[in-house]
Amino acid sequence: MDERISTRQFRLLVIYFTIGSSVLFVPTVTAAATKQDAWISIVTGIGLNLLLVYLYIAVGNRYPGLSIVELSQMLLGKWLGTAVSIFLIVNSFVIGAVSLVDFAGTFVSRQIMPDTPVYAANILYVLSAVIGLRLGLRTIAQAAEALFPIITALFVIMILTVSPNMDTDNLQPVFEMGLKPHIKANISYFAFSAFPTVFFLMIYPSCVREGKRASKALLLGTLIGGLFLLIITVVCIAVLGAEGTARQAYPSYTLAKKINIANFFTRIEVLMAALWLIALYFKLVVYFYAGMRGLAQLFKMPDNRALVLPLGVIAVALSRILYPSAAYRHEWDTKIWPLYVGTSGLIIPLLLLGIGAVKKRIRNR
Repeated sequence: MDERISTRQFRLLVIYFTIGSSVLFVPTVTAAATKQDAWISIVTGIGLNLLLVYLYIAVGNRYPGLSIVELSQMLLGKWLGTAVSIFLIVNSFVIGAVSLVDFAGTFVSRQIMPDTPVYAANILYVLSAVIGLRLGLRTIAQAAEALFPIITALFVIMILTVSPNMDTDNLQPVFEMGLKPHIKANISYFAFSAFPTVFFLMIYPSCVREGKRASKALLLGTLIGGLFLLIITVVCIAVLGAEGTARQAYPSYTLAKKINIANFFTRIEVLMAALWLIALYFKLVVYFYAGMRGLAQLFKMPDNRALVLPLGVIAVALSRILYPSAAYRHEWDTKIWPLYVGTSGLIIPLLLLGIGAVKKRIRNR
């Protein structure tokens, strides 16, 4: 059975992945660092992110038939390659996927169904991911393709309906913040939206039908996802103000609460929450799939779908163990996660690209 996906489907997965949890995190962290200049940090973050994607394209195109786990074992040798592979798998599944499970469950139990235990919400979210992964990557990509018009429509409706509440004075003065706050904001942007893209090297280009030509899809998906984040950040600051955006745990959800058309079309924030819950689902699936496929390749398993259910159970169990409280999660997300994902997203690809170039030069002598 051919599990490869088209470039269009791959591009949509990249868009979902870029939006994912970032649609809630990025406005808050950038506004906290750079106030009304947060949009400038997003613009520079998008530009630097595209440069980072070129690095991933170079790594993927050097050995197009291999995932980053297989590439690590081939270039770095048995022991170091295995250690790097385990590090990538842990980052993708234990830290990435489990984090999103807890994030989704916490949001649902606090904002939508306060009487629902977090574990119950986590189980339902993981169950949906397990069902999707059992059906295969191709089915997940087809679902992403079918849901994208709905996501786009919800996003446009939210922006249009809150636009009467926008105040452009909240975006002024421009260029007031110095360089240091922008660097801090860019680090946060990279931690949530840029560096995690490295896990697409478990899919690109080996699981995409057009192979190397999918590089344009990776670049375009990153750009479109970044523009989604730029627009929502600008609107959050224009409506809530820089201080209001920075104080909110879920500013885009708070933004949806401002929708009021003729005192009739109100309280539809749950519909808007569906926008990022769907995007978060596909980000979870990509993390999950990358960790599952990497683990199967590490242990030479012929079918990675045999791991879906056991890993799903582990994800539910770890979701509240690794993130026991909101304060702990905040400390982890701001101080620890950037170091882990930065190692996976920058240092390891540079290492693989450098060693691959050296070995190629030695062979050509």
